[in-house]
Amino acid sequence: MESQADQVVQLVSAIRCALEKRTGLEVVQQTLDRLSVLDLEARSVHSLTPQIPAQFDKGLTQAIDHIPVSLELVGQALDGAKPYLFWEPDNGDGTGYYEEGSDVGRSFRDGNMVCPLIGPGASFVPSDDLFLCLFFLQSQTLYRDHIHEASEMYFNLTGPCGFRLGNDDWVDYPGDSLVWNRPWDVHATRVYQAPFLSVVSWVGNINGLCRVVPRDDWQALESQLATH
Repeated sequence: MESQADQVVQLVSAIRCALEKRTGLEVVQQTLDRLSVLDLEARSVHSLTPQIPAQFDKGLTQAIDHIPVSLELVGQALDGAKPYLFWEPDNGDGTGYYEEGSDVGRSFRDGNMVCPLIGPGASFVPSDDLFLCLFFLQSQTLYRDHIHEASEMYFNLTGPCGFRLGNDDWVDYPGDSLVWNRPWDVHATRVYQAPFLSVVSWVGNINGLCRVVPRDDWQALESQLATH
């Protein structure tokens, strides 16, 4: 039986191999450059007690089942690693990735969880130069407009999902798609019927916090998502 460390290494390796075939965006190469200097052997993986909030278990399974064939190896590695992963929600209360008191909204607060694979703090593989995580959102969730200093990659494993970048209109992205949020660029995400699962990386100031950027259509968007 393989260990937690073995499963995590296989998952990160599958993600890395997939990204090496998708280097069209600068942020992908930034992520790969930082991965290349890490010791990604099982001996370097920190042990974390597996956990997943019970309300997300079914949705995560659905998301893994929706990973497209083009990412089959990532899906297989994720399916194998699932029982070993450490997931935690971000409540927007200053203890996670947001400034204290951030108005992240109930939709996001009740519908998100993060699995930190690489980075500072409670991550499987320590790094001060790269934060790499799995990011999950329940169906019908709005991830409100926000900014941060780090350069950010979304490697979307499922879809369709909507992104609003700056003041542009919403655009839907399929599974096996990439989005680059440059430092301090405003962005938001909305999730439809299928749960959302993405590999997210931060490069640059990975210890900075997210800051909500108020928009006047949040209530309407959340109501629309809740009824569809």
